[in-house]
Amino acid sequence: MRFITFLKYQLTFLIIVSFGLSSWSQNSYTIGENYKTDIKQLSSQPSVAAGLEYILTLEPETRAEHILLNEVPAPPFKEEARAAVFAQMLTNIGVDSIYIDEVSNVIALKRGTKRKRTVCLDAHLDTVFPEGTDVTVQERGDTLYAPGIGDDTRGLAILLTIAKTLNKYNIQTEDDILLVASVGEEGLGDLRGVKHLFRDGGPRIDSWISIDGGDIGRVNNQGLGSYRYRVTYKGPGGHSWGAFGLVNPHHALGDAIARFVERADVYVSEGPRTSYNVG
Repeated sequence: MRFITFLKYQLTFLIIVSFGLSSWSQNSYTIGENYKTDIKQLSSQPSVAAGLEYILTLEPETRAEHILLNEVPAPPFKEEARAAVFAQMLTNIGVDSIYIDEVSNVIALKRGTKRKRTVCLDAHLDTVFPEGTDVTVQERGDTLYAPGIGDDTRGLAILLTIAKTLNKYNIQTEDDILLVASVGEEGLGDLRGVKHLFRDGGPRIDSWISIDGGDIGRVNNQGLGSYRYRVTYKGPGGHSWGAFGLVNPHHALGDAIARFVERADVYVSEGPRTSYNVG
């Protein structure tokens, strides 16, 4: 039921943004009174109200699609197979146009009535698990278990359900909607799919909504800055027998990590919340 509720919430949020509201409350858990009024008005529209209820009836279908997509492997840098399956599923539902771009992002367009802005609704195709991981879904009661089942295959299932609902009740938005399944979100992917979308000459995007993460009751309204550095250590050692006693770059790197953590812990213990990781 929590999964279904999240689908309903996401559809409401999408409609609110697409009808032209400019921003969400700065507090992730508080909605401004003006937004509450707009939400109430939109939710009371017959097509929207019917659409929110329709999502509940789609639950068995959404669950089946969730499982189907999860069992198409999408390890880092090898998302093409899942991209093809997802694109076909969206095509079957019906969108105004759809294509898979140069890096394997799936991009589908639902045209708005005014087309002055473009709202992007995104979920990522890739999972963090390496090639060869068994992604078969196990069902235990009302819970699905599998690598990648939550992050972010459920986001892809939500995109499909929203598309079906918009079509079923002919819910027209003023703004164009891009339904995007992006690649390269995890690990060394370094957000290559999203970076490609925001390149010079990429598709116009005015607002961005990403469906991801483990907490289905949370809305983040600000981006998190991230700096990434690649550090390489080289040395004559490394072989356990033939190079024993020579300077081993692995040992130097381990010492550097320990020293970094010692210094970094002091830095992040105060001020704005900051984190770090060596991976």
